[in-house]
Amino acid sequence: MLNSFPTSAHVDGKGLIVSSTDHASLETIDRVELVTALAEHGYVLLRGFDTDAESFSALVQSISSRITLDPARKFAGGNVAQKIEAGLVPQGLHVENGATPWVPDLVWFYCETPAETGSQTTICDGLPVWHRLPERTQELFSTTRVTFARPMPEEKWKNLVFRLLDGAKPVEDVTFDDLLAVTDDDVDVKYHQRADGSVHYTYFTYAAHTTLFGSEMVFANSILTPSVNYEPPVIEFEDGRPLDAMLMRQIIEATELETDEIDWHAGDVALVDNSRVMHGRRKIRDPRRSLYNAQSYLQEAITAAVRERRTTRLAKAG
Repeated sequence: MLNSFPTSAHVDGKGLIVSSTDHASLETIDRVELVTALAEHGYVLLRGFDTDAESFSALVQSISSRITLDPARKFAGGNVAQKIEAGLVPQGLHVENGATPWVPDLVWFYCETPAETGSQTTICDGLPVWHRLPERTQELFSTTRVTFARPMPEEKWKNLVFRLLDGAKPVEDVTFDDLLAVTDDDVDVKYHQRADGSVHYTYFTYAAHTTLFGSEMVFANSILTPSVNYEPPVIEFEDGRPLDAMLMRQIIEATELETDEIDWHAGDVALVDNSRVMHGRRKIRDPRRSLYNAQSYLQEAITAAVRERRTTRLAKAG
């Protein structure tokens, strides 16, 4: 249950912190209530609970229909939590895997060891960002898709497909046809297999869209995406026009005004609605910081239950 734990806004009315004063187990948290809070607030921070990599992974699995991954990261035991190892430089705001055809519903974080100074994770709700953009810019992004195009080395795309196939075949037997098979039908992407085994893709998507839980328009995407472990994508409108300097300035100004920071505490777990909220990080000033990440798709039954709760609540409010 969530109502048995104290809650508070994370910062300036944004996000939600759920606290445990006696190191309660993550198993005591009602999963539907947790995701209902996520749908309301965009991200939820669990603080003071009894956590480790194993209990974090169990929480992820209990809510998810499918676990995905970043092929450039290593697993921290098991097949859920991945250690975040992306250098020390700052990272721009992005939705997880938002520059790829495999965008998860949820992104999770577990803090094993917090930094003693700096190194915060940045968090930015795409709902208020959308309302800060000029009307003409809103019209442009709601009617015109953007594309992300880049090559993906053979080892990385095969590792990803191996995972999405739930290990149904050895990674060395994964084929290009398997890549096509694990790409959802509603994802618009063009693949080209190269002679060296790499795959070049062009992914078409809207930078502004509705969320997993509702019909609100949000500006949540990876236009400001980092590319630590990959070749930077070419980002442009689907008709080939670039995102010009004035447009990028509008995006940067709007997102900066809505960007907050998570100062991690040891044992913190965060759950983020990847269809609504972008994240990034400040420069790593303490390399001892140890943070884990997981990516997943929400169980349909939980999604349906949360949507029904929200519909009922809105009807009563109206």
